[in-house]
Amino acid sequence: MHALSVAVVRRADTVILRPHGDVDHDSAHTLTDVLAELDQPLRGLSVDLSRVSFMDSAGLHALISLEHHCRDRGVRLVLTGVGAQPARLLDLVGLAGFFAVRR
Repeated sequence: MHALSVAVVRRADTVILRPHGDVDHDSAHTLTDVLAELDQPLRGLSVDLSRVSFMDSAGLHALISLEHHCRDRGVRLVLTGVGAQPARLLDLVGLAGFFAVRR
């Protein structure tokens, strides 16, 4: 198990979240907690998953929550750096096309 940390990078009106570690039942709330702490209006949110070593259903739930949060506010959410395990999980549960993904 790898503890989750999330780096936040601000670029104009876009925020990049860079989680590092496992996004699982014990840590998935960290992603949504970070978003709640942002105090600036956003036009875009990018979640760079390149350093996520493992994701379970709680991680998927966190990503879906981020998507709904963004959609309700007119913010574009993009996933980047989706590795093999998270990509397989998205595919297995039928969410591969739900998120905008940039390679």
